[in-house]
Amino acid sequence: MKNIRIITLKSISLEELVDIWNRCWRGYYYDMTYTFKQIRVWLQLSQVSLQHSIAIVADDQVVGFALLSVDRCDGWIAGACINPVYRRKGLFTPLMSSQLNLAANVGLKRVYLEVLEQNHALKVYQSVGFRQMRQLNIYRTPSWINSSSARAFEACSLETVPAEQYFENRRRAFFNPAWQRREEYLKRYGPCSAVMNLAGSAGALFVGDTNAPCLDVWSANEAGAEDVISLVIGRSNVSFSLTNQPEDWIVALLSACGIKPCAKQYEMCIELT
Repeated sequence: MKNIRIITLKSISLEELVDIWNRCWRGYYYDMTYTFKQIRVWLQLSQVSLQHSIAIVADDQVVGFALLSVDRCDGWIAGACINPVYRRKGLFTPLMSSQLNLAANVGLKRVYLEVLEQNHALKVYQSVGFRQMRQLNIYRTPSWINSSSARAFEACSLETVPAEQYFENRRRAFFNPAWQRREEYLKRYGPCSAVMNLAGSAGALFVGDTNAPCLDVWSANEAGAEDVISLVIGRSNVSFSLTNQPEDWIVALLSACGIKPCAKQYEMCIELT
């Protein structure tokens, strides 16, 4: 396609970004529409660097973008998309190549992303050098579960603990979180409620209090998984929601109880030289 150019998003306003985001995500696998407030929160949580994020311009308008988050020497693609009208015109590859070149020029050593397993963008990511690292599971389960599953989740003893203790035990359990479950990312949510089982081998983190959405769950063993899931999935009037859970004791227990992920993603990474 002719007459295209690459720019950074360093001078863009949030109002413009909302418009670009919503135009480009139309027709995605699920609704990605964001309001001004949601975009602002997303940028803050993700630590997106607009000056290091890329857009592709055609016909005097932005028709695609890639948002880059920065954490020391690591980067993360916090969103990358092409306007539906301009898809299948060979624009996504130069967009991602330009983003990776910029990431390398500012000293990043690695860039991560997550992509739905059915997303055609997976082929482009592979073509520019990303490799699959592992599968991540997404759960969006109604507040009710079938009786056979419910019996598996009996009441257990859990205690509220300081966030620092929570993350220290999580590190000791060698839990390897995806980007949105990294410690610094989760801490940007502000005041959270952390719980662990009495053995300190499993825990869960909630926004605000234990009746709020779950941000993080981990366990070092099968018994710990049973402890924390009994709390997470047993909360009344709240749907079970969990993002980017790797294949671990938590996933094994949920699967054994007939609770399947609603979507699967691949975590991908590229080493920059």
